[in-house]
Amino acid sequence: MQRVAVLSAILLGGVAVTGALAQGLPPIADAEQVSENVWRIPGNGGNSVVFVRSDDVVLVDTKLPNSGESILAEIRKITDKPVTTLINTHSHPDHVGSNAFFAENDGVQVVAQANTAARMREGGGPFPPNRVDLEFSNYRQLGEGADRVDLYYFGAGHTDGDAFVAFPEDRVLMAGDIYAWHMSPLIDPSSGGSILATPTTLTAAYYGIDDIDTVIQGHGGTSTWEEFGSFMTFNRGLVQVAEETAQMGGTPADALARLEAIPSFAIFMGDELLPGLEYGGTPRGRAYINLMVAFEELRGEEPELRMGIDPAEIPARTQ
Repeated sequence: MQRVAVLSAILLGGVAVTGALAQGLPPIADAEQVSENVWRIPGNGGNSVVFVRSDDVVLVDTKLPNSGESILAEIRKITDKPVTTLINTHSHPDHVGSNAFFAENDGVQVVAQANTAARMREGGGPFPPNRVDLEFSNYRQLGEGADRVDLYYFGAGHTDGDAFVAFPEDRVLMAGDIYAWHMSPLIDPSSGGSILATPTTLTAAYYGIDDIDTVIQGHGGTSTWEEFGSFMTFNRGLVQVAEETAQMGGTPADALARLEAIPSFAIFMGDELLPGLEYGGTPRGRAYINLMVAFEELRGEEPELRMGIDPAEIPARTQ
């Protein structure tokens, strides 16, 4: 599988894609408190999220392989309660890589969206299959009251199994990699990802999940609900511009020029690498990649998986 091969090289080898500076993944850092009961553990892959409940702990995503002990060490700085539930936002190895460390303990339930669950059970390349005990299609509630966790699926985006994990009492949402680094997302076609579907998925999430103040990104930091709304709007604009430009016989470069002419989209069109960005290039580079992916999808072609792009291949700004 192309996805497995590329992720193996980038995530496990610690090398950069074409055009990005060679760099290793940042190590696991200290847990950051997001709300009264929710913490974010950054580093060595995607964010892991810790939700401390009355009697136990819910853990979301487990980073790359061999991260389990370090994740647990951060959890133990917060609480001595046992980890009983493990939720995965999607199947990529930088989010499920250390599942086995936690899942081997008695009483730990592994939960994932149905499409993600199928890929986790299959594994691929150097990555072994992962157990899933409970899967859901569109919605699942775990627990009650202050211990409640809501799981949502609204459609394809980064993959075709992107789960949104909400902690209603704390008004916090873990969005996974459909929302990473506050820039247009990486699309993985071999895992069912689609840039054309992404705006619909984000819109359904924005209007379908109530009472959220803080959104944890799959990689990167945290955002307000208003910032998540602006991200939704940008991706809607990106796809709309791609469709209109394609209809006029234009190119992804033409679409990029139109997109960057919209003042409200400037934050998503920067030329600097964002802090903690392990791979994927600049926000403007990612936008151009997704315009190319959109054109491929519109033509009915199988889109390429593009982790990054050589800066020399990105069209110069027109203004």
